[in-house]
Amino acid sequence: MKLSCIPVSFFDAIRGGQMSTARWMDFAAGLGLDGVECGPPLIRPLGPVSPAEYRKLAWERGLPVSNYTAYSDFAHPDAAVRQREIAAALRNVAIARELGAPSVRALAGQRWPGVEEAQGVAWVVEGIRRMAEEADRAGIRVNLENHTKASTWENFDFAIRGSVFLRVLEGLRDVPVGVQFDTANPLVAGEDALELFEKVKARIGYLHVNDMRRPGVFEFVVAGSGIAPIREVLERMHRQGYAGWVGIEEASRTGEDGFRSAVKYIRAVLAELGKPPAAAFRR
Repeated sequence: MKLSCIPVSFFDAIRGGQMSTARWMDFAAGLGLDGVECGPPLIRPLGPVSPAEYRKLAWERGLPVSNYTAYSDFAHPDAAVRQREIAAALRNVAIARELGAPSVRALAGQRWPGVEEAQGVAWVVEGIRRMAEEADRAGIRVNLENHTKASTWENFDFAIRGSVFLRVLEGLRDVPVGVQFDTANPLVAGEDALELFEKVKARIGYLHVNDMRRPGVFEFVVAGSGIAPIREVLERMHRQGYAGWVGIEEASRTGEDGFRSAVKYIRAVLAELGKPPAAAFRR
């Protein structure tokens, strides 16, 4: 498996100019990562550089961009807003291509008051279907994440509960959409992460590693220091032959040491697992 990272803990510093993108890339290279992720807060208009500049800075340090961890909100009750979100999702596909990323994240959207589950699922399925059709033409994989709350959102994710997430996936069963599985996010909803993992494992195209101190609380800690079943997920993915990207979502707000500890922990787990078997699942 290949190790990447999205620096959520550094978002504010990068956006505010206290940390340059070049400094983040130097730090990532020094951590021994195999690649880096990109997200909206790291590129214009929210961040300081263009997608092309981000890619160039990464590649100059031998770091491919593993994924564009984008935002999308297909569950908004206003039809005009949903159409704008679909247009933005198509732009996300173009951004992923400009970054040289093989995949792009899709989110169901926010849990807006007054939106019934069945109607929201239908809207989300339609939006992601449109996004996936465009991505398929571009040779990019769309992966839907079991998500909590984006940094720019007012509300938690429409599909934060596993039952809703699975309904959306079922609606996309004939669409080339995978899963970006996050090891900690089900715990925010007070649910069992491994139970959801077992139901979606065949569709996982990207792994996000994150950790929580306790269930039911929206507070992330350094990967390996909390209760998320990180080792178990990595072991099970190894057994099914997964050789794709593992992205550390470092959101503990503990500075550079948090990144170092997370990378050290994940590298140790991967080293124990050794090389994946010659199997059946490659991304």
